[in-house]
Amino acid sequence: MKYLILLSLFVGLSAQAETNPDDLAKLYSPFIQGDVLYIKGRIDSHIYDYFAREAKAIQKVSTVDLNSLGGNTEWALMAAEKIKTLKLKTVLHKGNFCASACTYLFAAGSARMAEKETWFGIHGVRLGAGYTTSFNGLCFIEMEDGTRVFEPRMKGCQDFLNKWYAVTLDWTNKGFDFMESNGVSKDLRDTYFAMPDDPEWPSQLNVLRKPDWFLTVSEAIKYRFVTEIL
Repeated sequence: MKYLILLSLFVGLSAQAETNPDDLAKLYSPFIQGDVLYIKGRIDSHIYDYFAREAKAIQKVSTVDLNSLGGNTEWALMAAEKIKTLKLKTVLHKGNFCASACTYLFAAGSARMAEKETWFGIHGVRLGAGYTTSFNGLCFIEMEDGTRVFEPRMKGCQDFLNKWYAVTLDWTNKGFDFMESNGVSKDLRDTYFAMPDDPEWPSQLNVLRKPDWFLTVSEAIKYRFVTEIL
């Protein structure tokens, strides 16, 4: 089963980036130009499949240029393993961003370069939209005025939350494990989990409860997430 981690917080930016008329090539991501592999937009099975399908072409690639708000955790980690195995560098240029599942791909680089004006979005794994009906039915009360109120004492709600908390925690730790295997500091994980719970977590299917972390490049280099500022 795949767990989607595309943040609603970043959806507007994603749509704007992917429809930029000045860069229509983004519509065909991934693609190679020279010795650079460009990965833009949603990260899903097609990113991982590209590495197998274009294995010969990727032999000439030295750098992966990223601009993504994330996608699927499991596929992202599999693609990240490819980047790590191939010892490719990763880069984030001005005007681009790397959030959610994209951070696994960036962390896979043998060298991880970013311009100061860029940013990273760190957060744990979240349930996909397919869980909305179950979550709403078990944990929310519909009021007379049409609003929904989160009520964790409803029958079945705690069982649902406990089950999926364990699942999302496991996958989130797998992501941090991978990043740390490539030199990212454990302090990144520790700082994330030390954050106070996000009071808005129920509305975002964020059963792990920790908030989104907007990470600047200057902060990222302290955690060895970025190895070089461009």
